[in-house]
Amino acid sequence: MRLGFVSGPTPIVNAINLIVSRARMTRVDTLSAQDAPFRQTSSSTLQPSSFSQAVAYSLLNHWGYDGFQQHVNHIAGVYRRKRDLFAAAMRTHLEGLAEWSTPEAGMFIWFKLLLPPVPGSEEGDSEDVIVRRALKEKVLALPGTSFFTNGRMSAYVRASFSVLPEEQFDEAMRRLAAIVKDVREGAGRETSGFDSGVSA
Repeated sequence: MRLGFVSGPTPIVNAINLIVSRARMTRVDTLSAQDAPFRQTSSSTLQPSSFSQAVAYSLLNHWGYDGFQQHVNHIAGVYRRKRDLFAAAMRTHLEGLAEWSTPEAGMFIWFKLLLPPVPGSEEGDSEDVIVRRALKEKVLALPGTSFFTNGRMSAYVRASFSVLPEEQFDEAMRRLAAIVKDVREGAGRETSGFDSGVSA
């Protein structure tokens, strides 16, 4: 079972509740004092399949606490190695084309592409770069706009390093860097106000 709790602006919490209701989770809502613009909600996933519960119970019963902790440590080490290799590929190819902080946990790296401004966003928009151009080059990631309830433009990108084979990290970042350089150079040709920062 997963349990979750969030408190925040009503539009955001309402969007979360919509997703929760579609996923057939149980939720409890409360409004803060005097129906203010903040709302609270909590949810839990109930009644997972009997088979998955039986498998989880059998595995944990077989491992015991020490075995479970050993597995967790092993998986953490695997993801740490993949994160470090992915970040190294980013440093090699995206330095000066993107900004990021290496995460301490998780399976994703969020980064901000340094793109030319577009109407509606001074920081540019990663959607065209990721959804159209990168996909054509077989580079899969998610543009930041996918994570906004209102679909607003964003220069941010979320990339997963958990599934991609390590030997493909360098090539993926090389392809993405080439796309970003092309976008920046194109903007430099179209408008003299944007300095692409890319030398031929």
